[in-house]
Formats: sequence, structure tokens, C-alpha cells
Amino acid sequence: MSGATLAKSAMRFGTRFGIAAVVLLVLGPFINRNFGIGDGLNYLHLPALWEEAPVAVLVSLIYLLLLVTSMLLSAMLITTSLVIRHSEASGQATMNKDSTSTGF
Repeated sequence: MSGATLAKSAMRFGTRFGIAAVVLLVLGPFINRNFGIGDGLNYLHLPALWEEAPVAVLVSLIYLLLLVTSMLLSAMLITTSLVIRHSEASGQATMNKDSTSTGF
């Protein structure tokens, strides 16, 4: 697989993970209020909430895990794509400079 193809693929997947993170961020209050433990999350009372509503705690924790994972993967893949593209561009510039030099 060439560098350009790899960079394009990484950018595509990074963008998709970024869109998923934005959707999760927008839907977060709705998910937490209706299915999770609510907006006023106090982590000191998490064991007590686990006793009363374990499914709500799991929904909130899975939501947070998905949000953080999609944001990190998006940032990592987009950064990787940009680094690959920069590396290829600087490599081509170096080859162009070497071919135009007169060889003194």
C-alpha cells in the first residue's frame, strides 16, 4: 500500500471517528438523562448507584468509554494521515531539489 493510499484511508477513518464523537457529544445529555445516571454525576456515590441501578451505571460508563475512544482514535488517525502526507511532500521536495542541482 502506498503512502498516499494509507494517508487517505487514515484520514477517512479518522473523520468517521470524529463525526461519531460529535454525535455522541450531542446526544450525551439525552442518553444520560433517559437511560443513564443523569447529568449530576457524583462519582463518590457511584457504589450506591450501582446497588440501585446497575444498568444505568453501565449505560453511562459505556457512553463515556465510547466517547473518549472515538475522540482519541480520531485525533490519532488524522494526525497520522497528516504526518504521512507531510513526509511524502518533503521527500518529493528533496528529490526535486537533488534532480535540479548542478552537481558542483
